[in-house]
Amino acid sequence: EVFSEYPREKIRELFDATLGTGRVYLYDHFGSMAIQDLLTRIRYMVVGLQADLIFIDHLSILSSGLDITDERKAIDRTMTLLRQLTEETGCAIHLVTHLRRLSSDKSFESSDAEINLSHLRGSHGISQISDTVIALERNTQADDPIEANTVTLRVLKCRYTGDVGLAGRLFYDKTTGRLEDSKEDF
Repeated sequence: EVFSEYPREKIRELFDATLGTGRVYLYDHFGSMAIQDLLTRIRYMVVGLQADLIFIDHLSILSSGLDITDERKAIDRTMTLLRQLTEETGCAIHLVTHLRRLSSDKSFESSDAEINLSHLRGSHGISQISDTVIALERNTQADDPIEANTVTLRVLKCRYTGDVGLAGRLFYDKTTGRLEDSKEDF
C-alpha cells in the first residue's frame, strides 16, 4: 500500500537511487547449504564485485549446512570460517543471530529484559570471534504502539574501544517503512 501513494516515476527514481545503483547485490537462499558454497559466493562478491559490506541473515541457517550435529560446534566452525574470510578479503560481515529463551515460557519479544552476550544462542564462539556485537531489543507485545515499534540498540562488545552499553533508540515508522532516530532520550 505504500507504493500506491507514489507515482510510478517516483518509485523508479527512488529505486535507481538505492537498490538500482549497481552497488547492492542480493543472494536469496533459504534452507541449509554447504558452507563452502556460501563462502565461495561471498568471496566472489567481495573480490569480483568489490562488495565490502556483507549482511548474513542468519547464523543458524548457515551452521545447519555443516555435517556437524552439535549446534555449538557447528556455530563455532561457521564463525571461524567467516572470520578467516574477513581476514582474507578485508570485508566486513554483519551477521544476524538468534537469542536463547529466557526461560521455558518467556522470550525476549515480550519482556523488558536487557540482552547480554550470554543470551546469544548456541555458542560463545559468536561473541569470542566477533569484533563487535550489537543487540537490538524490542517489546513486540507492548500495548503502546510507540513502545512496540521502538528498537533499543545496545553494544555488547567492541573489540577496538571496549565501549559497551546503551547506544540509542530507533523507531520503526510503518507508514514509511523506515527506522528513524527516536525522539526519546536514553
